[in-house]
Amino acid sequence: MASYHIHNIRFYNPEPKSVTCMSHEPSTKKLALARNDNSIEIWNLTNVPFIECIIAGCPQNSIESLLWIGSRLFSTGLHGAVIEYDLKTLGIKHEVMVIGGSAWCMDVNYEKNRLAVGTEDGYINTFTVHEDKLIYERIFDKQKGRILCIKWDNTGEMIYTGSTDTIRVWSAVSGHAIHKMTTFRSKIKKETIVWCLAVTDDNVIVSGDSQGFLCFWDPNMGVLIESHESHTADILAVTLSHDKNTVYCTGVDPVVRTFSKVMLKSSGKSQWVKGIERRLHVHDVRALVEYNGKLYSAGVDGYLAVSSYPPKNLVKYPPLLQPPCATVCRKSRCILLRYTNYLELWRLGSATKDTPKLVGPVMLHQLEDEPIKLLRLETKDDESIISCAINKDSKTIVYSTDTYVRVFNFDVMEGDAQLSRNDTDLMMKRVQKMLFSPNGKLFVTINNDGNENTVTLFKVEKKSLRYIGSFQTTKESILNVGLVCFSPDSKYLVCADRQNRIAIYFIGEGVESLKVWQLPKYGCPPTAMAVQKETLNLVIVYSDHKIVEYNIPNRQYTQFSNYLQSRLPKQWLARQFPITNIIFDPHNENIIIMQDDSSVYVINKNSESVKEAKIMKVENGECTEDSNSLSSWQAQHAFRVVKKYKHLVYLNWLNDKELVAVEVNPISLSEKLPPTLKQKFFGM
Repeated sequence: MASYHIHNIRFYNPEPKSVTCMSHEPSTKKLALARNDNSIEIWNLTNVPFIECIIAGCPQNSIESLLWIGSRLFSTGLHGAVIEYDLKTLGIKHEVMVIGGSAWCMDVNYEKNRLAVGTEDGYINTFTVHEDKLIYERIFDKQKGRILCIKWDNTGEMIYTGSTDTIRVWSAVSGHAIHKMTTFRSKIKKETIVWCLAVTDDNVIVSGDSQGFLCFWDPNMGVLIESHESHTADILAVTLSHDKNTVYCTGVDPVVRTFSKVMLKSSGKSQWVKGIERRLHVHDVRALVEYNGKLYSAGVDGYLAVSSYPPKNLVKYPPLLQPPCATVCRKSRCILLRYTNYLELWRLGSATKDTPKLVGPVMLHQLEDEPIKLLRLETKDDESIISCAINKDSKTIVYSTDTYVRVFNFDVMEGDAQLSRNDTDLMMKRVQKMLFSPNGKLFVTINNDGNENTVTLFKVEKKSLRYIGSFQTTKESILNVGLVCFSPDSKYLVCADRQNRIAIYFIGEGVESLKVWQLPKYGCPPTAMAVQKETLNLVIVYSDHKIVEYNIPNRQYTQFSNYLQSRLPKQWLARQFPITNIIFDPHNENIIIMQDDSSVYVINKNSESVKEAKIMKVENGECTEDSNSLSSWQAQHAFRVVKKYKHLVYLNWLNDKELVAVEVNPISLSEKLPPTLKQKFFGM
């Protein structure tokens, strides 16, 4: 691989969105994660965790609790309603109001047929769960104060609630309170708020409160069994391991502590004993989920931390938007950066012809002109951007929100940026995917209406988008398109859905001559795919890091793809981050370049050492196993890794000699966060 100039863009500074709540569904291996902008991320945990799709947030809504009931997702919040989401259209499917003001919490019984919601005014609302909707059932007796947390017992006959100074046990049949248990107050005038509850397999109530106490209660007798002062501040989250023998708790004091259930030989009774503790976050932790021996935690810093012990392991996934977050305009040397509710268009600088400076193993070039921000395009009413696209000359910009699609013409005339609404009025909403063809002549939108995916084609004209035609992907069983890409010759459109199916559409001569065929279905979802220019080889990477190469004209897997399957290095298969982008060396069709959050990988198809057990790294032009910088490429090794980024969100070619790498500095994320809990440590 020859040497190239790299534009390291560090002015992309998205604001981290804190996590408010999480819910996990073990049968589908999906994790729903809500952020403070009211968006919901659906993570696929089948292999390496990755964002499968995002339900855009609405500023008028509020999400205080998330809940899976089978494959159905529900939320509730301060707007006083229970919302069911359509995971096909990624919008609201049903909405049912509750009685008693704002809703703070909800839970479903073991049979998954009754839902209980706790409200601001102290009421419990119950609903029966039907296949297509929720039906209101009844309201319980009013209690004094708001209900902040709620749990069903294992039999479905009792409901436990937590509020200020009180834990109550309710009869799910009569709607009356059976027991009222008062919590401990360290200061007489300071209330104790019960923030979270959990239920063990023998129906013991586990509570975490604002005094930092983890308490165990007997719901039958209505008495306190055990109390542990585990934290120095509020406990905001409590969860149990899958075998119900370990309790995890954390909160404003972000240390995650464990309590294990042991049997005492002297009395034959069980007791909860404090175990290990780990500092996985620096800021408040608001949500905990345990699945398959791994603990998922998230909070104010926005990171999703996945940890285990033993073996001791920690991986943190940053609070970034679902890729792609940027788009390069090769013809105009511009880059479009996507934020939650606005877009930025920058013109990149060019290097001077002066002799570059050698700093370590890297040659630094002085810029002849600095990058210039040409445009900031904000959405109406702060709506979240679902998808966006820009043509290669940056003169046409399109974006979609939950309620509308906007098309703009942009140009720079005599040094002045000019933005105007396009003549085209796209009567669409919630367009999930959109992109321009590489030659800039076609614009494609993919919209999921629930029962069908509609692919719409437009011809790009000087100041308008002219409708050409559309077709449905349901004939090929392609639903919920998650990935889409063009071939470099703009003749083939490749679509991958969230059910692991991939279809190739030939659209080179228009919708009338449409041809389509499917690839063999694999058991894992794809996370990235791209088509090589010269060979028209489609390269796909799946969530388990499997790599396949498929030749589109011949409609078959390549010889390299078949050879690679049993020869992938162990380090490659053990990677903790998904591959999010694939590009190719424009001067060598045998070089494949891939990226994840922290690394750039280079694969040489001509190498005979694919079967080697290690991924080689490069430092100062020499092969090492512990290096983390790039200087050259040596062809005798098939896999190379360049580990020089913290959060790499985008990598692509600006032209045949220049690369653009967009990264987010973790320090810039932490600087936008509120202060942490002040604690006094030894010697400080």
